Amino acid sequence: MEKRNTKQKEKIIKILSRKENHIHPTINEIINLVSKEDKTIGQATIYRQINNLVQDNILKKIPTKDGFHYDIKTDLHSHFICQKCNRLIDLYDSNYQKIINELQNKYSLNIIEANIILYGICEECNDKV
Repeated sequence: MEKRNTKQKEKIIKILSRKENHIHPTINEIINLVSKEDKTIGQATIYRQINNLVQDNILKKIPTKDGFHYDIKTDLHSHFICQKCNRLIDLYDSNYQKIINELQNKYSLNIIEANIILYGICEECNDKV
């Protein structure tokens, strides 16, 4: 069955694509963002569309200790989560793909997706200590 691009789906993508919304929101935060802008899109539709966007690799679902967060940036990168303020930070490194390739070769794997999450204290929280 072919998936359709609905107006609701396009509206959700547009909202999450705005730079100020690149905050790795939870599903509840996405519901709030969408509801502020378009009260006609119901919660069930938002849940369904978010699941579709994850399946279509338009959104990345990030498992964290406090539930799932979503990332509109699906290019190859990892994440850092501050254990004090819970901020989720994108990490880009040119060695990331090299590490994945080495693991594939060493263990004869076909890695389809990688999700590396590092935990620690961010610079802002470190400065407060």
